[in-house]
Amino acid sequence: GIVSRDVHLSALEGARLEESLSPHNAADRRTFLLTTAALVTASALPQPSHAASKGGKVVVFGGSGYIGSHVDQQLSTLGYKVVSVSRASSSDQSNRITKNLGTQPANLEYISLDASSDDLTAVLKDATAVISCIGALGSGKAVRATNGAVNARIATAAKSAGVKQFVYVSVASELANGPAKFLLKDYLGGKAEAETAVTNAFGAGGSLIVKPSIVDGAPPGEKRPPGPPGVKAAKVDDVAKAVVAGVTGRTGVIDGNAAIAAL
Repeated sequence: GIVSRDVHLSALEGARLEESLSPHNAADRRTFLLTTAALVTASALPQPSHAASKGGKVVVFGGSGYIGSHVDQQLSTLGYKVVSVSRASSSDQSNRITKNLGTQPANLEYISLDASSDDLTAVLKDATAVISCIGALGSGKAVRATNGAVNARIATAAKSAGVKQFVYVSVASELANGPAKFLLKDYLGGKAEAETAVTNAFGAGGSLIVKPSIVDGAPPGEKRPPGPPGVKAAKVDDVAKAVVAGVTGRTGVIDGNAAIAAL
């Protein structure tokens, strides 16, 4: 969005200020005129803002997942209109979010579609920010495509729709560059492709990439494999807070659980 700085200097106020200057002091008069001109010029210049306006529409792909549910909740608390997108039906999404949170956030809408193939134009219409929490752990072409090509497709569609801010949940560099790169080649390769696509579409100034390593907990009834030794898990609420920071104005990259916890 674009904001401008207003300078409230009426003609009468300007005249009074000018009259207070010595009429015999040309330097004072020149200083006054130059300062006023500079203020008026500054008021006309657009100032960039990366924050989505409160009450605006935010689309969350993977919004009924574990991290996505907590992102929905925090956005809702801040007053945003949240749209959760998933291949699951609206009722299934609602049930999953209730299981994950123990409650149902306000101002939350559910859309069922396949981001890999369906037209995204309608769901992205009037969105001020888009978040993708989409990811799939494992190996193989399908896993790489889910993490890479699908997220790249979402980013491209969001840019075409005029979305100003994009937030992507990726994976920490400490994991991507460690031994896991041999075991999770397709997962990590897809994540890297998505990061590149998001940055290419929105630039560093229009995007935030959040890169947690291991996230504490899991959806009720599910178990997750333990993380590498010595890697402290991030709290899911901290990860969600970092993601929401991209909607409220933060850009760039937040890499690793320590950086996430420090917000």
